[in-house]
Amino acid sequence: MKVLIIGGTGCVSGSVVREAVKQGIQVTCINRGLSKAPGILEGVETLIADKNDTERIKDLLRGRMYDTVVDFLCYTAVDAEKSFALYSQFATQYVFISSRAVYTQDQNYAPFSEDAPKLRVSWSYSKEKWASEERLRIMARTSSCALTIIRPSIVYDNSWFPYGFETVGYGYYWTFAARVLAGKPLIRWDKGLMRTNMLRAEDFAVGAVGLLGNSRAYGEAFNICGDIVYSWNDVFAALSKALGKPIVTVDITSQFYARQLPHKEVILAGWSIDGISSNAKVKTLVPNFKQTISLEEGVAKTIKAYRENNYQKGIDWAWDGIMDRIIAAWCAEQGQSTEGLNLRFVDYLGTANWKSRLKYYRERYRNTKFGRFLYAVKAFCQAWKTR
Repeated sequence: MKVLIIGGTGCVSGSVVREAVKQGIQVTCINRGLSKAPGILEGVETLIADKNDTERIKDLLRGRMYDTVVDFLCYTAVDAEKSFALYSQFATQYVFISSRAVYTQDQNYAPFSEDAPKLRVSWSYSKEKWASEERLRIMARTSSCALTIIRPSIVYDNSWFPYGFETVGYGYYWTFAARVLAGKPLIRWDKGLMRTNMLRAEDFAVGAVGLLGNSRAYGEAFNICGDIVYSWNDVFAALSKALGKPIVTVDITSQFYARQLPHKEVILAGWSIDGISSNAKVKTLVPNFKQTISLEEGVAKTIKAYRENNYQKGIDWAWDGIMDRIIAAWCAEQGQSTEGLNLRFVDYLGTANWKSRLKYYRERYRNTKFGRFLYAVKAFCQAWKTR
């Protein structure tokens, strides 16, 4: 079987590439060639192109035909429409990666099966994913290329562990561990009670690859999620055990947390609401799909991977400053002391330089005159570099 992957170096897409190769599938990836996820196997063909360079992609694919194409780079209905129009010419099956976020907020329907009511109208991400699904269904009706939709819940790997949204950059998740080891607090919103399915990428990939080239999956949608439902408190417990140190948390409300972030709907309509899905349907087509890695084991694997890979990309100093700023603001609003919380710059790995400090202090004091001054310094430096 021949599979075309758009992307292939991210958390989810990289896991699918590795599992497909493991199963003897011939894999071709299209991406910009700017990054390579750890563990991508030799022998995978990579075609270098920007996803928006339609003419170059047509030239690269001319004369080719694949059993399946999977586009991991569709985030809007416009993306999905353009992608299907292009890649349906070169494949028998088109797989769209949607999200469990398309389901209603009404927990009376949980666990959500694939036909549960849609959608979360207050969340643009949810609306775009659902709009993409609807548009693709219309296009597939008049196409020889069959549509399959996959709706993941939370999927994590060696590059990150689950901690909600609006967090650190890809490859910078040691920042969480560093804060814990330094005795600095992590934010816990709504007492960490929200629950959802969490699954390691290795397990997710077994379910996803089992649908590739599977004619029984044509025209269908599937939840690919874990068998076990976890809360944010379970994530904290797993992280604490993996690091061998208790975690200090500061409890804030999701409403306050959302006000401090650029995309408040992510918290209010997403990560502060239970999102429990059913994986019964995918198991009927892929009977070997199951959750083999527990959250505790999965988080320990992530921590181990960071330690063995020079902490990957290191520390996200901007995010570190943002967390300290939010915690300080919450404590001020509640009349609570920050004594003992260590809300200061800490050189976690002994590798910080003046740029690290600038990033931290710029975000830590963003709403002050000092913070605005640092942003002005940043703007000046960028202008000087491009003059």
